[in-house]
Amino acid sequence: AYVLAMATAFGLLGVAAAWSGQNLQIVLQSPYAVGAVAAIFFILALSMFGLFEIQLPSAWVSRIAGTGSGRRGSLGGAAAIGFTSALIVGPCVTAPLAAALLYIAQTGDAVLGAAALFALGLGQGLPLIAFGTFVSRALPKTGGWMEYVKYAFGFVLLGMAVWMASRLLPAPAILALWAALAMVAAVFVGAFDALGSEAGAARRLRKGTGMALALYALILGVGAASGGSDPVRPLAHITLPRQTAETATLGFADISAAPELQSVLATASSEKRPTLVYFTADWCVTCAGIERDVLPAAQVADSLAGFR
Repeated sequence: AYVLAMATAFGLLGVAAAWSGQNLQIVLQSPYAVGAVAAIFFILALSMFGLFEIQLPSAWVSRIAGTGSGRRGSLGGAAAIGFTSALIVGPCVTAPLAAALLYIAQTGDAVLGAAALFALGLGQGLPLIAFGTFVSRALPKTGGWMEYVKYAFGFVLLGMAVWMASRLLPAPAILALWAALAMVAAVFVGAFDALGSEAGAARRLRKGTGMALALYALILGVGAASGGSDPVRPLAHITLPRQTAETATLGFADISAAPELQSVLATASSEKRPTLVYFTADWCVTCAGIERDVLPAAQVADSLAGFR
C-alpha cells in the first residue's frame, strides 16, 4: 500500500509535467531555479554536519505517535504516508526524475507521463518491500559510524551545491569554492591531527589522504587566484600558454538568440564560407572536455581555419 501510493504520487507528477508543456525545461534552467537548488543543497549539507536538525514540528510527531499507539497501522494510513513521502524520497532520484520530467514535458503525453513516473515510483519502492519482507534483521545497527556516513553525504551535498552554482558564478570563483571544499574535507579526514608513533595503518592512511586533499586544495586556490577555471587542471592557463593562443585563433563568436544566428548564417552563405555552429553550456561536462582537449589541438585549429 505504501509503495503503490508513492508511485501514484509520482504518476500524478508525470501528468502535471505533461500538461505543463516545454516551459518546464525553461523554468528548471532559469538562474532563479538553479540558485534555489544550490541553496537547498547547501542548507541540507549544513544539517548533515549537525548545525541544525530538519524534522516535523513536535506537535505533529506527538499526534502521529499517539494515533498509532496501541494498535496496528491500517492500509489507508500506510497509503497516506506513502503518498506524502514522495516529497521526501523524491530527491533520492533527482537525476532520473528531472530527465523524465523534461522528456514528458516535451512530448505533452499525459498517459506516457503517468505511466513512466508510476513505473519510476514502483522501482524506487521495490527495495523497501524487499528489506521490509526478507532482510529487516540483516540491516546494520545504529552507532557512531552513522555520524561519518552523515559527514560523507554532507560533502556530497556541498559538492552538488558548488556544481549547480557553477552555472551562475565565474569560473575562478567556482575554483575557489572547490578549493575551500577540498580543504574542509582534508580537515575532517584528519590531515592536521597529531599522529603518534603508535598509530595504526588505518589512521596513517586517513592522514595521508587528508594531506593529499590539502595539497590539492592549495593547488586549486593558486589556480583560482591566477584566473584558472578547470578543477582537473587548475594551473593549465599558466603552464600551457601555447594551447590557449591556438584556441583563441579559432575566433568563436558567442550567439544567444535565434535571429542573430540566422543573420550570421545568411552572411556566411552569401560569402560562400562554411560555418561551424558549436552548441555549449557552462555546466556541460562533455563540452568542457572538448574545450580542454579537442579545440586546442593544432590540427583542429588548422582544419577550421577557413570556417566561420
